[in-house]
Amino acid sequence: MDKTWNGKTGGTKWQQQFLLRVFKHVDPAWMYPVMWLWIIGYIITRPMERQGVWYYWTQRQHKKGIRAAYHFWLSYINFGKAVLDRFACWAGRTMQIRIEGEELWNSYLVHPQPLIIIGSHIGNIELTGYLVQMPKDVYALVYLGDTDLVVEQREKLFNQHGLHIIPVQRDGGHILDMHKALTDGYILSILGDRMLLGSRAMVMPLLGEEAPFPEGTYRMAVAEQVPVLSLYVMREGHNRYTIYVRQLSDGSYTRTKHQQQAEELLGRYIEVMEEMLDRYPHQWFNFYSFWQQ
Repeated sequence: MDKTWNGKTGGTKWQQQFLLRVFKHVDPAWMYPVMWLWIIGYIITRPMERQGVWYYWTQRQHKKGIRAAYHFWLSYINFGKAVLDRFACWAGRTMQIRIEGEELWNSYLVHPQPLIIIGSHIGNIELTGYLVQMPKDVYALVYLGDTDLVVEQREKLFNQHGLHIIPVQRDGGHILDMHKALTDGYILSILGDRMLLGSRAMVMPLLGEEAPFPEGTYRMAVAEQVPVLSLYVMREGHNRYTIYVRQLSDGSYTRTKHQQQAEELLGRYIEVMEEMLDRYPHQWFNFYSFWQQ
């Protein structure tokens, strides 16, 4: 992973266990005052992440001075609420879910052919695996460098809803598992905005500045000749989320010019990213120097 981002959920294991116990009896909103104090400490003690979010607001969203500081703070508030919602789901609480593009979504879920879903670190896509029952198996590529408690809770709820984890491996062994999932006709879920250690990049503009994206994600879709959807789970308010489903490809590729088609696929992915950031600018959860990798 990028050196400025370790992919881990904040807090120690006992703090995470405390949240799980509390949310079995208390609504997450009661924890917001504590969350604000945690966020202040988080901002102070994590300068690299702070710089990345500040850059996003000042250089890519073009906010200045007090306005930039205000939106900067709201980003952390939204992130804190998203994390608390995740723990609330682990504790057995549910969220209200609305799906925009439900007909498209259902048509692919019941189809026997394989499918790739490319998400991002905009919104709270992990909640899909906690709240939506899948009619066919989904294999999600996941970085497992987290506490045992987080890994266990995530995997437990994933399995209940028809999702299975493919852990990222340093030797690239996960690529074979990804290929097998598609060969067997399942759904493969990948995050398309995060560079993994040693992966090759395609560089394209996002919000007006060039940024690196993992080339393998998009080349795999073209090479495997499968349809691609993009999925975003965006927080609308307390216990309310909207799932946005967008089609990036219907699976119609030529068998030549793979690089060009991968770039076109990435271009459509970026268009959807920018659409979501236009609607939900405070749910950008890439807390590191995204453009300066």
